[in-house]
Amino acid sequence: MAVARQFALQLFLFASLPGLATAKDSFRIEYFKIQGTTAADLREDLRRAGPVDDNGIKAGALTKYRIAWEIAVSYDDESCRAEDVNVDLDVTMLLPRWEKPADASPEVVQIWDRISVVVRRHEDGHHRLAIEAAREVRRKLAKPSRAATCDALKAVLDDTANAVLREYRRKQIDYDKRTDYGRDQASGLL
Repeated sequence: MAVARQFALQLFLFASLPGLATAKDSFRIEYFKIQGTTAADLREDLRRAGPVDDNGIKAGALTKYRIAWEIAVSYDDESCRAEDVNVDLDVTMLLPRWEKPADASPEVVQIWDRISVVVRRHEDGHHRLAIEAAREVRRKLAKPSRAATCDALKAVLDDTANAVLREYRRKQIDYDKRTDYGRDQASGLL
């Protein structure tokens, strides 16, 4: 029996955070517990225990990311230029973990094992898009830039990075639409 799952993205955007010394990427997986002995039990507990996306909707899994950048600028006689740009990516993937009871049927165990692979594969797609977004922000901000004032330069660079984030937010949404929030990847498993 297919479950109406929604795999969603929660996107946190932070720009120009002071004190970022170097560019770094981080990735971590956090798990939430689900329980049950039947496919119906698992489906119900997944709905109950799943993370909440940025729209307030419960999801079967969730990939959150944050892209932050810091721009070091200097002013010479005529203009301000970007000297150094650091872009950081922080990704957290929230996945379900079944607390398998001793009396779980082999059929339900097999179904859950397949679902776990499919859910992870779907969330890995969100992770890949987050990595692409951070690379594109880095690429665009690394181009030589100058402006009449440092405030104007920072504003232009912030606008450039934010445009990339908007583009990738749309790509994340398109990915969910194209995969029906992962349902087409998990067709009929739970």
